Amino acid sequence: MNANSNLVLKSLWEDDGSNTGRMRLTLSGECNTALPDRLRLAYTAITRIPPDTELIGAHFVSRTANYHELAPLGPLCADAQGVLWEIVIPVLSHRPNHCTDGPKSAFLILSDGNTVPVHCEPLQPQHPPVISFDQQSQTNVVGKASKGRPMLGLLPCANDVQIDSWAAAAPDCFSLQQPDQAANAINALCERLFSAQSVPFASGCRGMPIIIEPAGDAVTSHGEAAYALLFSHDAITLQADKAGLFYGLLALAQIWRAARGEGGDFSFPLSGRLVDWPQHNWRGMHLDVSRQFYNKQSIEDFLDILAWHRFNRFHWHFTDDEGWRLESPAYPGLTRVGAWRGHKLPLLPQHGSGVSPYGGFYSQQDVREILAHAEDLHIDVMPEVDVPGHSQSALVSIPELLDPSAIQGGASVQGYVNNALNPGLNATWTFLETVFGEICDLFPGRFVHMGGDEVAESAWTGSRAANSWAQAKGYLDATGKPDTMHMQAAVLRFVEDRLVKSGKVPVAWEEAAKGGGLDPDKSILMAWMKAERGVELAQKGYRIIMCPGEAYYLDMAQSPEWTEPGLSWAGTASPYDAYQFDPAAGFENSPQMIGIQGCIWSENLVSRSLFNHMVFPRLSAVAESAWSKPEQKDWHSFFNRVALMPKMPPEIL
Repeated sequence: MNANSNLVLKSLWEDDGSNTGRMRLTLSGECNTALPDRLRLAYTAITRIPPDTELIGAHFVSRTANYHELAPLGPLCADAQGVLWEIVIPVLSHRPNHCTDGPKSAFLILSDGNTVPVHCEPLQPQHPPVISFDQQSQTNVVGKASKGRPMLGLLPCANDVQIDSWAAAAPDCFSLQQPDQAANAINALCERLFSAQSVPFASGCRGMPIIIEPAGDAVTSHGEAAYALLFSHDAITLQADKAGLFYGLLALAQIWRAARGEGGDFSFPLSGRLVDWPQHNWRGMHLDVSRQFYNKQSIEDFLDILAWHRFNRFHWHFTDDEGWRLESPAYPGLTRVGAWRGHKLPLLPQHGSGVSPYGGFYSQQDVREILAHAEDLHIDVMPEVDVPGHSQSALVSIPELLDPSAIQGGASVQGYVNNALNPGLNATWTFLETVFGEICDLFPGRFVHMGGDEVAESAWTGSRAANSWAQAKGYLDATGKPDTMHMQAAVLRFVEDRLVKSGKVPVAWEEAAKGGGLDPDKSILMAWMKAERGVELAQKGYRIIMCPGEAYYLDMAQSPEWTEPGLSWAGTASPYDAYQFDPAAGFENSPQMIGIQGCIWSENLVSRSLFNHMVFPRLSAVAESAWSKPEQKDWHSFFNRVALMPKMPPEIL
């Protein structure tokens, strides 16, 4: 068969009144052609086939997480419309809600081992769901500030502003008495983000002079990173400490760039003052590089965008079931094997990857260069190695991490079976000690994330080694059986102690409080399932970073509409929803809440256009909530200002 055959896989969701509905797959090609015997259809889809499901029109061969293989019942010959094969999946893992819930990639596996590509079209509904008026109005809230009213082109908005008069035009540039490292970094940032023909700061130019002064009590009382800009006809005075100097110059560059743009919506102050400081110490953004890989240049581009938004934390999610992305000198197999997915590889295709090896990893030199880039932008990088669950990529890479006697245990919510590091094996503890030691040596920042989420309740029931270990340690439930959450907690406490001994602050997802959990005096937890969990964990003494899925998970769809890409297990969140969400509700100024974070999970981000559509402008909404006081926020002003903000460059990820 010609490997370039024009085969298309269409998928249709049919609401048959059951809990999940059913999915119809149609493979089409050229009219009146036939496919070879004994082939299999391989495809990846988030909406999975549950175990023991009897298909109509096909035999179920196998499934690993989102990767499926199906076989035909007999010869496949195209009819006059080109239809070769129809398959009905009568039960699904969950009810699909969006066009991205169906197959993302597909290919045929022929009997001789060769493969044939298949193009996938987005999942379609038999009858498009009806969106209520209330839902429609909630998802499409837009507006603009009044035309002709002067505005500062500043995002996040400033916390204390008093502008007495406005200039007819922005200065050509700003003159510094001597070169400044922060000003040079911001000039370079403007050039990278906007391909700027001119930059804001120069030494010895004839532009508006900038006078830099130490911050007084009126500024320093607002804490680290505060600054004041004092505008006058003759000069601009910037009062700040080291971090505040960077943010003050960055704010000035934003105001200047907006005022120089076309359209007249933004102006430059002629006289007045601006005093500003961050509302939260932790202003974070997470990126999952396991499910989709982003090369070194893309990470640096992303850091530039975070800096322009005044984020100060980058949560780099290196490892998951779908790929291990960080070079380990002690375990080279982690990236030789675990960084790649593909046909006939230990890690099979997932989330839109196909036959050819897909993936990549960051060398230790890559990481050092990215860390230097982040440091220039006043961004701390927090690495995450997710344990003990989400470890399929490690388990297929290092044979000694597997219990040879294990039978099938519990499946994770993503559909992986036996994907948790086994505490009954000595190799597991050596692995944890070594890998987190390498992390501590490579990353100079204070914070290291250990994961700790979504371990299946019966993760180790199939392993004699794990069960014997649990019996010996007394990690048992009320019936005397091994207790998964106590077993997980023991693993996490081991990592916690390892990190603390290296001078690090451990961070984990909220499940790390279960089974005895991490020590609230040592570790920080991230509340992600729902906002209420953050308040509950704070009451138990934990310091909390708020990143609830209903508002700050940027992989959630932006509306209930079928054509909107994304997931919706936490609901849908429009830019308006994300902007208006109050992460501090219920905390009553508690010091236990140390900040907020957006999270970008990459299951559906198979192209740069999808990335930009789903991440922006919600990333900007999180940024404003992280920096600005709630009473300073205004949706209509935000809607105007967000048009100034950069997105990721258009090339393919």
